[in-house]
Parts: sequence; structure tokens; C-alpha cells
Amino acid sequence: MFTVGIDPDSQAHGVAVYDNAKLTQLHNLELLSLLDMLALLDKDDLLVSIENVCANNFVYARNASLNKNIHAKVSLSVGRCQQAQVELQRGLDRLDIPYVLHKPQKGNWAKDKSIFERITGWDNRSNEDNRSAAYFGFLAIKGRG
Repeated sequence: MFTVGIDPDSQAHGVAVYDNAKLTQLHNLELLSLLDMLALLDKDDLLVSIENVCANNFVYARNASLNKNIHAKVSLSVGRCQQAQVELQRGLDRLDIPYVLHKPQKGNWAKDKSIFERITGWDNRSNEDNRSAAYFGFLAIKGRG
């Protein structure tokens, strides 16, 4: 059973691949490369778990700025990530690949590499985007068990 966690991003999606609940791969992939990779997997043995960035239709207070230009830039970035998620979901629907959406979570491993490594056993390179993807893949695995 493959579980693929995805943190949507307009530049390159954070991607984490679990094979039978063991984290085996971390990537940052643009949409078409990601869809090509997923199309190679047996969709009867696959679940994609996506951070639902579309669930938030606002800029978090921690990212807000009194400077209108900075605030507009953050808002634009959020909108791009949301559009990236929409395009990803369209691609998955077209390929008939099952997926679940998870609201963004407090306590996500993205910023805490030590927790991520302790829980997953991963000791290779990682970044915030693919650690976040690993978190959402982990949630889907926990939800199945």
C-alpha cells in the first residue's frame, strides 16, 4: 500500500511517499512530474493525502502585515498555493487516483525537523515542504489503522 502526502505549492509540491507505512521518499515536484510519478503506481493500492490549503480563505494573523504591499504579496502567495491544489485535484480526478484532504494542522512537522526525524526515522535531507507532506501522509496512514 502506497500513501503519498502532498503539501501543495505553486513552484513545486512537497511530496512524501510511504510504502506500507514506511517513509521511503521525499521530493519537491512540479505538477506534471508528480502526476507522472503517481500514474506509475497501482491506484488500487494508492491513497494521496493532501494538505487542504483551500480550506483557508484568509491570511493568518501571523503572516499579516500593516504594510499593504507585503500583505498583498502574502495573499497572492496563498492564492497561488490554492490554485496549485485545485490543479492537482483535477489531475488526480482525471487519473482516477483517490485522495483525501486534511485541514492545515497546528503542530505540523514542517518547522521541526527533529520531531519529523524521530517519528518517521528519516535521516536524509528534507525541507519544510516535504516534511509537511510527510505529516499529511502520516495522518492518512493513522486514519486507516
